[in-house]
Amino acid sequence: MIDLAGKTAVVTGGSRGIGRAAALTLAAAGARVVVADRSDHRAPAETSTSGEIVRRGGSASSVPLDVTDPDAVSSTFAAIEAEHGIDVLVNNAGVLVSGSLTDTSDEDWHRQMRVNVDGTFYCMRAAVSAMLAAGRPGKVVNVASISGLRANPGFSAYCTSKFAMIGMTRQAGIDYAAHGINVNAVAPGFVETDMTAIYDAPVRRALEGQTPNGRWASPQQIADTILYLSSSLSDHVVGEVVAVDGGWLVATPVQVGA
Repeated sequence: MIDLAGKTAVVTGGSRGIGRAAALTLAAAGARVVVADRSDHRAPAETSTSGEIVRRGGSASSVPLDVTDPDAVSSTFAAIEAEHGIDVLVNNAGVLVSGSLTDTSDEDWHRQMRVNVDGTFYCMRAAVSAMLAAGRPGKVVNVASISGLRANPGFSAYCTSKFAMIGMTRQAGIDYAAHGINVNAVAPGFVETDMTAIYDAPVRRALEGQTPNGRWASPQQIADTILYLSSSLSDHVVGEVVAVDGGWLVATPVQVGA
């Protein structure tokens, strides 16, 4: 059993989907969880992620955070470090807008880069800096995507941003391994979240048909891998990207509508 008692985990984008599942799972393993995003702190206690953790007997709080604002990230992480210390960071905040290269507007391009790339960088920099200053080992788990490992037709900006996230993961992984800071990523395939609601029924059936186990993942299945990468079980895992995709990457390429 994984025991994270005494650890503090910061989860960005933790109010729903994979982030919510990750926050609940880390808390169930004993971690104190700080949900850092734009909405959990505004949600009623009966529906918020932090409120659910407390109802289950865990320890949690929520703080407002726009990951695209470097000053806000720095001050928020400094406050968390001062109060609790930061042992685990789960970089889950992300956005997806479809569009090929020629169909992608400047606004959609920059939005995905700001959240998926800049936000990941700002949060990693703040968390790793705190760990280094305290001389404390730690874990960083970036929520990337299989779209950062293989191109996905019609998602030019999104794929580019996730490829960048994986590059950052690998680079930071080797840069800070000697300090006992493990930086890794999970690459979800198709998951039952609001983000994948963009796929209509025929496309979904096609994608399920291309997945060896024939189904999409639940957020909990991604959260279980995040838990492993946040624990001492992954102490010798450095700069890696763990695909949780039902075998999709090793199967056939996407051929929706073919």
